[in-house]
Amino acid sequence: MYLSRIELTPAIAEYSQLGAILKDRSYGIHRLLWDLFAAQERFLFREENTQEQLNSRRRLPIYYVLSVTKPISDSPIFKIDSKEFSPKLNVGDQLAFKLRANPTIARKMEGKKNSQRHDVVMDAQRQFLISSCQARQLSAANTKSELRQLLLSHPDYSDDQGGKRLAAELDDAIRVASIEWIKKRGETHGYCLQSLEATGYRWNALPEKDRNAGFSSMDYEGILQVTDPERFAQMLIMGIGPSKAFGCGLMLIRRI
Repeated sequence: MYLSRIELTPAIAEYSQLGAILKDRSYGIHRLLWDLFAAQERFLFREENTQEQLNSRRRLPIYYVLSVTKPISDSPIFKIDSKEFSPKLNVGDQLAFKLRANPTIARKMEGKKNSQRHDVVMDAQRQFLISSCQARQLSAANTKSELRQLLLSHPDYSDDQGGKRLAAELDDAIRVASIEWIKKRGETHGYCLQSLEATGYRWNALPEKDRNAGFSSMDYEGILQVTDPERFAQMLIMGIGPSKAFGCGLMLIRRI
């Protein structure tokens, strides 16, 4: 395996608008990075920016790419720095990690044979609002906005601070669901969490595909302990969660 840091060449960065055009264009970026591999192999990548990663003056995209083969080194667009990646892992190893993921959850839908995947944050909001309405004998067959208004009209939330309390409870439900998503995957992928922050939830539009196309992402950062080195190593290679073609799923690790 190879872990590569890929950034725009100085000429492209200084004298073209390509950096600005590429920023947050996950679909187009994946296609450009694909050209760096002779067999157009599967790979994982994550977008960062040069200001935060390299303390540069300009804010330009920079990409971390994990691949089986080494990317070509003579790209006219990218400057590429690659190194072999084969971490020696043991049970009990503690690692700091960063992960940008597209957390989703499968829900059975009434009248439909197959489960449908839902954004974890949106699902947590709706499930909290439904359960809160049901607990107060309020109708739960409404949109999220309507459910929120029903709760705000209930005595539990109708005072001056009711809106703030409801917002805080919603935030807590989102935090719990977001943490549970990555915690649960540790059972399959050979790790357990020691500490965790979940931040940076956002919607990523994909205008290149369709006007309404896109995906959500969340940034996870913390410390984990390896419980199964073989399964953990496989996870590093395969990634976590959906939307890997759009810059999600690559877990970056370092020893502490």
